[in-house]
Amino acid sequence: MRDTFDKLQQVPEFKKACEILKAEEDRTWKEQQELVLIPAFSRHEEKKALRYKEMMEAEGFEVTRDAVNNVYTTIKGTGNGPTVYMTAHIDTVFPLDTPLAITEKDGVYYCPGIGDDTASLAQVLGIMRAIKGSGLKFKGDLIVGGNVGEEGLGDLYGMKQFFLKDHTEGIDGFITVDGNGDHIYYGGTGSYRYKVTFRGPGGHSNGDFGMPNPIHAMGRCIASFADMKVPYEPKTTFSIGVVEGGTSINSIAVECSMLVDMRSNGKAELDALDAEFHKRINAALEEENQRWVRDKELYSDRFSRGDVPLCDRKVEMIVDKIGDRPVGDQPFEATIVQAAKNAYESLGHEPTFTAKGSLDANIPISVGVPGIGVGCGGEAGGEHSAGEWYIPSNVAEGQAKLVLLLMGLLGVDGVSEPMLPKLEKRIG
Repeated sequence: MRDTFDKLQQVPEFKKACEILKAEEDRTWKEQQELVLIPAFSRHEEKKALRYKEMMEAEGFEVTRDAVNNVYTTIKGTGNGPTVYMTAHIDTVFPLDTPLAITEKDGVYYCPGIGDDTASLAQVLGIMRAIKGSGLKFKGDLIVGGNVGEEGLGDLYGMKQFFLKDHTEGIDGFITVDGNGDHIYYGGTGSYRYKVTFRGPGGHSNGDFGMPNPIHAMGRCIASFADMKVPYEPKTTFSIGVVEGGTSINSIAVECSMLVDMRSNGKAELDALDAEFHKRINAALEEENQRWVRDKELYSDRFSRGDVPLCDRKVEMIVDKIGDRPVGDQPFEATIVQAAKNAYESLGHEPTFTAKGSLDANIPISVGVPGIGVGCGGEAGGEHSAGEWYIPSNVAEGQAKLVLLLMGLLGVDGVSEPMLPKLEKRIG
């Protein structure tokens, strides 16, 4: 495999592509700066997706925009080779009202979203130009573009649309370009996310004392949830990230809610955690609803006002699943992983690897489509914070390693056969 990549480096079209990438670094950087100033909070990516579509069409590509705003084009191959889908995500973690302005200090550029994943989005567009401009002809087909829904509560809805609805067959490999550097992800950490809402009749904290309290019910759930035991391996985690609700300090709340995140590198472990979570919150709710019933006789003179005694009123719980990222298992020996390793090393890069991550590749890997997550060029940091920064360095070098990887996976007309086999059948 390494010998093949060494050979592919000598192909004139690859050398031409590298020249184009280098010559157009400034253009790619300008496009990155334009794109980062377009708000694209998860599930609100339409404006940025439409602009990216326009940029692709300006290069002469015929672009598909699907039902959820994924945008992509197909660069047809010359033979009966595999099909690879390569994409960068359009969305960011920042709400639409987040101020977006680029500032610079000592060669470092600051703006929310400037790295994750706007840098990759611009660089993938540059790769499209280089492939077209160099005359490079793959044997297999390359689907390439930008996708939605990678961040937060986007819940990978872009990938679910692409792989589970629009392309249930015919895709043989997947590359998500997300971040920078030479790190390679080749598996998916699964996660379940919930919004749990508690509702009750509410009232005065003193005058209606003795009725079940939604916030107390939520507190019991949180305390029980926090005491759960999870395995060290495969890594399994849980957290309550947001709590909301209440009216005032002297009120019994009518409603409150919490957002729950559970993750694991193992599906069985994630499902066991999920089952225990439901068991515990149901028990905690029952505990709150029975709290004052047990003291009914002691406080009977206080609890009997109204048609329904205060102690017999109930808090209800509504559990909404708002996130479901499947676990994706793939061996390190998988062809797509080893191809990436050898392509990087052929160009003098030293890749590092992580067996699990939470990214767009979760969806294809979970259904048996080989997939990886890779970085591109530049240096970045402060992701998901207002101080996110980016340095536009080594951009062409980062793009070149992906062009070489695509050449290996798809094969090059008259030079090499595809390394990636065509997928006979998906999982499930």
